[in-house]
Amino acid sequence: MDRRNFVKKISVAGACSVVAPSVIYAKKDRVTKKSSQLLNAYYFRAHMYTLVPHQVREDLKWMADVGTNVVSLGVLEQDLYAAVENIDIICNEASKMGMEVYAVPSRWGGIVAGAPKVASVFTCQNPQTWVKRKNGETLKSSISGCISSIHHPDTYDFVEETTLKMLKTWDIKGVIWDEPKTLGVDYCDAALKAMNGHPTSEKQIAANVDFYSRINRKIKEVHPEVSTHFFVFASVGQQKVEQLAKIDAMDSFGCDGRPWGAKDGGVLESKGKTLLDGNGQRFVDAAHKNNRKGLWLIENHNMPASNIPILEKRLGEVIAQSPEHLIYYYFPRNLEKPYEVMNLFKKHLRNR
Repeated sequence: MDRRNFVKKISVAGACSVVAPSVIYAKKDRVTKKSSQLLNAYYFRAHMYTLVPHQVREDLKWMADVGTNVVSLGVLEQDLYAAVENIDIICNEASKMGMEVYAVPSRWGGIVAGAPKVASVFTCQNPQTWVKRKNGETLKSSISGCISSIHHPDTYDFVEETTLKMLKTWDIKGVIWDEPKTLGVDYCDAALKAMNGHPTSEKQIAANVDFYSRINRKIKEVHPEVSTHFFVFASVGQQKVEQLAKIDAMDSFGCDGRPWGAKDGGVLESKGKTLLDGNGQRFVDAAHKNNRKGLWLIENHNMPASNIPILEKRLGEVIAQSPEHLIYYYFPRNLEKPYEVMNLFKKHLRNR
């Protein structure tokens, strides 16, 4: 018996023998959607490498009951050989609930975010690709170490190869490029050559547009049924927003930020990284201008209890104003009061 069929049989057996009837999802329980909005749950590193199938079913039922139709998984490079059956289980269970699975390439080459915060295996093994500062020093992130240059051909080849292998391995219906880390000017040899010895911010953003356009086109060529998505910090300047919204073969474009406005205060990952009061709308407008759908990712992770009153006050507005593609974290990391936060999301998502 091949391992894919084995996982499916184990998953079905678990549903029959372990899970109580009340936990098994029934289609009649699904919330009726008020619009054609895509509601997407970031389900990052669920249970890490110890995966309990009935716990996955319970998690996915919570998502389905609020009208979620996509579950997105953070996929590391090493998951393609170290966690194949784990992701099989989530894909199989999501399918039973009528939900599609999207992938968020995580820390690949150090060029994108995702979870967890780890160094890229590819980047560690390929120092010839490392991004350099103007003074010639290697750029090192305090979070995940070195970053591979999007100007280096080895980086593109790695991302394309890994993406196509991922789409062949699992039933993935969408790919999300999460917070690219390559927007700053790069001074490595490959970058200097690509930018004719005169690197600028404008040329660097243009290189990002070209890089993600190429990989998106390749995805569509090999897997035309797979959607592609891209977002950056809600604090990114307007000129960059206008340029990045032009990435080719892209289904939705947008930003991530806290679900309130700048004047509300609260703990922010960076200044100006909020969705309300017109800030997030800039990205939606740029997306629509380029015939893309708008995207918002609500940052409900890493939230202290002191921020819950702000969340309670403004989350309804975020849900009401949200664009065609809305993403939230399902039980995200670092919450002082996770049930309070997630109960607020359940309330507002069910009523949207």
